[in-house]
Amino acid sequence: MTKIGFDLDGVFISGPPFIPKFLIEWLYKQRRNSLLYRFPGKLEQKIRVLSHIPIFRPAIKNNLLFFKKTRLSNMYLISSRFSFLKQRTADWDKKNNLFGYFKKCYFNEKDEQPHKFKDSIIKKEKIKKYIDDDLDLLLFLSKENPNIEFYWVGPSTGSGEVRGKPAASGTRQRWTRNLPNNIKQIKDLAEFFTKYV
Repeated sequence: MTKIGFDLDGVFISGPPFIPKFLIEWLYKQRRNSLLYRFPGKLEQKIRVLSHIPIFRPAIKNNLLFFKKTRLSNMYLISSRFSFLKQRTADWDKKNNLFGYFKKCYFNEKDEQPHKFKDSIIKKEKIKKYIDDDLDLLLFLSKENPNIEFYWVGPSTGSGEVRGKPAASGTRQRWTRNLPNNIKQIKDLAEFFTKYV
């Protein structure tokens, strides 16, 4: 059976209210010569721990409910959340009861670069399909793993996450920017399970 990997934030967990995703990515991601995620200092870690209280990070209900209905045995969670968010992640799961649905859950407990951490787990587990909301990360993974299918959840209407010309489609935007052949844009997990599983 084909192994399927899922990111956590942006796939099952929504971002903090009133803070645009592009701003969060601007703060934590650098795109100079190569992809790099900034590890926050002690004060910023405390702020991020506060911002990850489950009430500020609600579940993306449609994705959560549709995922739980599938009951497949070949699904893996691969989250690159840094180690200082371990307790907040556990608190969120107590409220939403997600992690038990996966065959195995991987968390970035050694605080590796997120794209490299995910690449290593995808290779280790021989994942064949992987879903994430971070396009820059997926572009990196698609080059490193040309035979794997990647699915990009995003962007929400008006997020401004991707530089390119948007073409409106329903309540979300489809982007005319050319993606690699092994990355497909999806609006949610219902579309993924209906069309690609």
